[in-house]
Amino acid sequence: MNIIADDEKGPKWVTNELYGRKEELKLLNSIAEEKISSVVLLEGGEGTGKTALIHLVDWHQNDWVFVSRKFEKSLSAEPYSALKGALDHLVTIWAENNQAAQVCQMKSFLKVLGEDVDLLINVIPGVFRIVEKFAHGVCFSKGRSIRDLTRSGDHDAEEKVGVDSGAIAAAFLRLFSFLSSAKPIVLFLADVHYADASSMEILQVIAETAATNPIKYSSHLLLVMSYRKGALEKNTLASKTITSVQKIGDNVNCLHLQDLDVDTLNQMVASLVNADPEDTLPVSIVMHKKTAGNPFAVSQFLRIGREKDYFKFSSMTYKWEWGDPEILDKYASITDNVAELLATSMDKLCIATKVTLKVSSCLGKIIPTHVLVEYFKESYDDGKGHTTCEAIIGVQEHGLEPLLDRACKAGILVKSVSQGAYVWSNDRLQEAAYDMIPAQIRNQLHKKLGMLLWRLGLQEDEEWMIFMAANQMNKYAELRCDASLGNEVAKLNLQASKLSLKKGAIYPALDLLVKAERHMVTTGRWTDSYDLTLDILTTLAETQFKVGEVDAAFEAARSVVDNGKTLNDKFRAHVVLLEGRMSKTDKSYDVGVEKTLELLQLYGEKHPKKFFPGQKCFEKAKLKKMLPGGELEGLLELPDMTDQTALQIQKLLVKYLAPYSNFSTKYVTLGWFASIRALKNACKFGISPDSPMSILNLANYMRREGHYKEASEYADFALLLLERIPRKLGSNHGYVRMVASVSVFSAVRSFNKCLTELLEGRAECLRSGLARESIGTVIAYGTVYLCLGLPIGAFESDLVAYSQEAKSFGVAYTVQQVMMIQHQTILNLKHYSNRPTVLSGLAMDQETELSRVEGHARKMTLRDINTHRLLLSVVFGDWPTVEAMMVALEEYVDVNDAFLLRTHFRRCYLGLAGFALSRKAKTAKARKKYLSIGKKMLKYFTTDMKYGSVNAYPIVSMLEAEESPSKEKYDKAIKACARLGLVHHEAYMCERSAEFFDEQNDDGWSEFYAGQAILLYGEWGATGKADRLTEDYSHVLTKSSLRESVNSSLQGRSRYSAKELDSLRTIDWESFSVGSDFGNHDSSLLGSERQ
Repeated sequence: MNIIADDEKGPKWVTNELYGRKEELKLLNSIAEEKISSVVLLEGGEGTGKTALIHLVDWHQNDWVFVSRKFEKSLSAEPYSALKGALDHLVTIWAENNQAAQVCQMKSFLKVLGEDVDLLINVIPGVFRIVEKFAHGVCFSKGRSIRDLTRSGDHDAEEKVGVDSGAIAAAFLRLFSFLSSAKPIVLFLADVHYADASSMEILQVIAETAATNPIKYSSHLLLVMSYRKGALEKNTLASKTITSVQKIGDNVNCLHLQDLDVDTLNQMVASLVNADPEDTLPVSIVMHKKTAGNPFAVSQFLRIGREKDYFKFSSMTYKWEWGDPEILDKYASITDNVAELLATSMDKLCIATKVTLKVSSCLGKIIPTHVLVEYFKESYDDGKGHTTCEAIIGVQEHGLEPLLDRACKAGILVKSVSQGAYVWSNDRLQEAAYDMIPAQIRNQLHKKLGMLLWRLGLQEDEEWMIFMAANQMNKYAELRCDASLGNEVAKLNLQASKLSLKKGAIYPALDLLVKAERHMVTTGRWTDSYDLTLDILTTLAETQFKVGEVDAAFEAARSVVDNGKTLNDKFRAHVVLLEGRMSKTDKSYDVGVEKTLELLQLYGEKHPKKFFPGQKCFEKAKLKKMLPGGELEGLLELPDMTDQTALQIQKLLVKYLAPYSNFSTKYVTLGWFASIRALKNACKFGISPDSPMSILNLANYMRREGHYKEASEYADFALLLLERIPRKLGSNHGYVRMVASVSVFSAVRSFNKCLTELLEGRAECLRSGLARESIGTVIAYGTVYLCLGLPIGAFESDLVAYSQEAKSFGVAYTVQQVMMIQHQTILNLKHYSNRPTVLSGLAMDQETELSRVEGHARKMTLRDINTHRLLLSVVFGDWPTVEAMMVALEEYVDVNDAFLLRTHFRRCYLGLAGFALSRKAKTAKARKKYLSIGKKMLKYFTTDMKYGSVNAYPIVSMLEAEESPSKEKYDKAIKACARLGLVHHEAYMCERSAEFFDEQNDDGWSEFYAGQAILLYGEWGATGKADRLTEDYSHVLTKSSLRESVNSSLQGRSRYSAKELDSLRTIDWESFSVGSDFGNHDSSLLGSERQ
């Protein structure tokens, strides 16, 4: 119900329907009735009734929970403003309903919140306060105060540019998904053209989930976003997001609201005055001419016409009467602009109400009455009659209510029950009230409100006040040049930017930092305002680099390096310059090592570029003397490292020198030396957050030298020491766990146990706000999954969800391509295709993807494409393609990837392909070449097994069977694969056995092994391969073969289960001859190998 007018002049004018919106309303009601998870994009000009349309849908009748909020121009600097408000409201509704529910879900919700408490406590503090209120005895750790979060003078390298916005987006999605599992939710967000970039990132993630439902949520979520096209075009990131959402698919409904035509407007007028449409048509034509049919303007026009007695209610006839339409045409010129229309609406209001409305127009859609009370405590000489008046000085909140109630009666404000506050009834009225303030007075008002909100924000620890204060002061600074306040405005913007960074809202933070730098007094800033200048430029450089503005980041960082007083002050800028150099397409790890060494030299750290004979033993002995008790476990007794210089040296050694050295061509051994030096520093100064990684780096070197047992012990200790490091935003617990899995544990433990570490690592990365790093664990997880031969159907659904995460997290496109490659590989295995060894289909097209990258990135993508095509060509027996892939991958035959799992995966198929081609290649030279490759891979896996790799044994048995085929060797390989649950390898060995006997015309054994292979491929999920194999062996297969059960492998696995895999029988290592010294190797810190 929409009240147009309510006064003593006659009956209320009320519209019970939304004219001209029948089709749109019909569509929305159908969505409500069917409870469809989807997205609605609602576009229309100002006053076209977008919000009214959404509120008119029968949401509650169809059991939806409806929550709505609006993005405001005055709060555009505050990240997630509308999302936070909507989530607060939603959680309150859920908590109240949960109290009355038969089954309490509070424990489940607390678990969801608890997993993300560190990530979200400073992002949505209102949600945590609401939950504490309803969950008795629950108390979350309080988020840090604004002063703590934004303190200046703290120039260490830790936790400066905040967390990945993708991690915040994923956390928001988890909350909305959980809450919508109880009841379907409508999330209506109006005016997204004013939304900050970080909010739009979240909305894109939610929109993609609601429209595609990639991981089959049991929840129902409808996301509705409304916007004005002209305003959206001015917000680049919001416009890009809306365009992206429009392309998602069928479950995105785009609605466009236009102004009313004359006939529809006339229906509305006739209904209000209860008259025949023919009688009201002349009046309606004039109204349409004046308002262009805009619903808001029409309502205001009618209201004023009634106030001016153009429309009169006759007490004699009990009917509405109106004057000559020509008179209306002349008198209604006031509606030619909204400001004059508002002035007419405000004519009857007292001066105190007018002043209150003008000041309120600067404070957002929802009027903060307690801020108005603080503002009106003082009397100002300027602005009398506009922003101050005697009647309102010293007014209290209860005194404001009558003034605001009068504005409600005039239709300018409404009192929102759900929000418990006074709200502007329309944006145009708020803007018009603002325009009525003279420009000079307006500038001073922004200054006064900005300073007031800044003070109140710090006193009351209210973040929205800080963001709004920054908005007010920026308006003042841009409208009026006032050098005396330049540094104050800069400081306020800096505080607001740090709040944004702590919330993962990097683009809003960047905008505030740019304004801080722009408004700061530049003359003598490095001498007169050193700390402020250092803080602004350092944070600006880091933030610009994070969003890819490398050149601008370099400029700010160089200014810091040139003017900083100490190495501590310059450290973060040095890091920006170093990482910037290594982010370029022509990056050189040798140069990275040299630049890092230059930085270390500034700290007095000298590092040899070459080792003399025996130096590693010497360094190892020195470290042992320094360790408490002479043992690595002695590190647990050491205090925390607090010296800033020592912390910075540790970061240079562990985060930069060690990894750059691993990939360097000239300085490989420096990585080992850097890790040793980092541990020596730990013995001197204490344990730092980088200490576990330094131990893990040493473990990796030990593994590469074949000292698997000691490598495993070091890696285990690294994770033990990691538990001592406090978990907080930006901590690298998940990343260290991932590195341990891919670089050490994957060599010394069965792959299925690595899956557990990888999944835990991914969860920890997300909780720490390291969204991009979490995708690294997903890539490793995918490779392990394919190595284990777990059911590919389950992994396909995971990949779809993970791929969307990678896209929303903004990870490198080459990383996203790896997921596409894995996905298309699975599709080729699952579905019958004429070209199963070409990666082209629903997930990707290999030629298209290669055209999208260049340089080193293209080389890496081509490597991954060829590796997976090699798998497909081996499995499908496409030997010409196998030979082509062997040629393409020839340069990687001897390469040891830092990513050990990738090496295992690639070498496995290189070996199988090599031995197969040694029999099938056309020339003797080619057969000899491929036999050599096969033997080289066999030697690699045999050596790996000798060192202690459980995962190497089945590969060795497979390669030996392929090197010298026999029933005994194939059976042994099949048994070895079955014991580790490698159903895909077991299937391949059965297929090779079938081929072996088919070539000998032994139909009995050929039929048996072919039948087993088909069933096993089916269990793997490779039905496309199974169907093809059925065709290939139709000459020997009988129906009974395909009905036999396959007892040699695990049955019915839907996803990875450590319990099932651990229950397998222990491998009888004595049955495989690897030498009497198996596993008995001396461990040491010595050695390194180039990756």
